[in-house]
Amino acid sequence: MDLGKRDPQGYYVIVAKAEAKELVGEGLIEEVGDCVVIRIKSKSRAQKLLRKLQSRGLLCT
Repeated sequence: MDLGKRDPQGYYVIVAKAEAKELVGEGLIEEVGDCVVIRIKSKSRAQKLLRKLQSRGLLCT
């Protein structure tokens, strides 16, 4: 899975399961039903988090 483009405010957006909140060290987090929306400015940190969440099966589809 790829990060994709930034949102209009300049954040990379990752949608993950609610359990992923414990793994997120920084960034903006919004709860949306069973998932959380994580917004991160740094591309490298967003990529690392995305890989970590993907390997643990915590991404929402």
